Amino acid sequence: MSDRLVLAGDRVPAPAEAPQAAPDAARRRKALLRVGGSGRTAGAKGAVRAPRIAVLDGLRLLAAVSVVLFHYLAGTGTIPWQRTAVELFPTLHRVAGFGWLGVVFFFMISGFVICMSAWGKSLQQFWRGRILRLFPLYWAAVVLASAAARLGPRTPGEQRVTFGQMLTNLTMLHEPLGVYHVDNVYWTLWAELRFYLLFSLVVLLGTSYRRIATFCWVWALGSVLAPKSGIPLLDQLLLPAWAPFFIAGIAFYLVRRAGRIEGETLGILALSWLLMQHHLPAIMRAEGHGINWKVCLTAITVMYLLMGLIALGKLDWIQWRWLPVAGAISYPLYLVHQSLGVRVIWRWNEQWGAWPTLLGVTAAMVLIAWLLHRVVERPLTRLLRRLMAPQAGRPPKPAA
Repeated sequence: MSDRLVLAGDRVPAPAEAPQAAPDAARRRKALLRVGGSGRTAGAKGAVRAPRIAVLDGLRLLAAVSVVLFHYLAGTGTIPWQRTAVELFPTLHRVAGFGWLGVVFFFMISGFVICMSAWGKSLQQFWRGRILRLFPLYWAAVVLASAAARLGPRTPGEQRVTFGQMLTNLTMLHEPLGVYHVDNVYWTLWAELRFYLLFSLVVLLGTSYRRIATFCWVWALGSVLAPKSGIPLLDQLLLPAWAPFFIAGIAFYLVRRAGRIEGETLGILALSWLLMQHHLPAIMRAEGHGINWKVCLTAITVMYLLMGLIALGKLDWIQWRWLPVAGAISYPLYLVHQSLGVRVIWRWNEQWGAWPTLLGVTAAMVLIAWLLHRVVERPLTRLLRRLMAPQAGRPPKPAA
């Protein structure tokens, strides 16, 4: 989930080193340039734009495709193929069983990107950016999913989507309101919103290494204590099972800013990994992933290592031209692949054949994701940006 704005804002203090500290200042400026900053604060025109970390775009698409394959192929029942995926795709079914790990990778990348995009921002700027990034595509996806549920083919046991359910889903707050998801993939967005709410505390105080590192320690400890507190609200807010992944992503961005792994960030990463391996069996049971714990732990550890390479700049050489497009379509692909794709598979796979259906539906979902990015996200984001723009520069209307 991309965010192109990096260092900026009126909260970044101007350096005030003494002359003898010049080498340290130069080193810091070099680090800022490496992560995409300019080493200076933004003025009235807003945040300083920085080059994208292109490899993250490719990893987002990889995570999204893995979730797509999980929903299409990992089930043991006859939905969506009217036969079991084990019969139709015996090898791919076993691989797709690990596709849920794409969600884990999304959360880790989100921790990195949100920390990066929030640095130096005011709370208003932070939430404006989050709303512009999440909601235009989400609204379109909710409407599409609701229309498909009411007008398209229905799978056995599927509940009818009501108009009120669709309207409540548009808030992205339907889960705490006790309303069913129009599409089950939306549960991750409620997790993201809770992360944003927690990180707002840091943004409100002003981002700095010390505040963010302290936030990571406090959140990790709170996520351990929350389930035993007897306070359901704490358990909801602190995301005990998923917090380690967000915390790891934040810590990796601290590494990125520093240009090296320091003792404290290494400690945060170690703690997040240890908490992750503790929660992993419960996550697998709750989500119905009856697969090998050791393999999942190894895969997530590889994700940690990969994020470490990105944080240290070792993969900055990857600048393939298609990567920004990959990053742009990953979010809409995640949003629509299940509500639309599963229906098409259920209705037509027996006429088309298993492999043509799988390849055709996956390609169609990628095309729809690209169209949503071009036709919906871009114009609607521009419109919302104008509506949400600060009004301070406009002359007041004369009094009657």
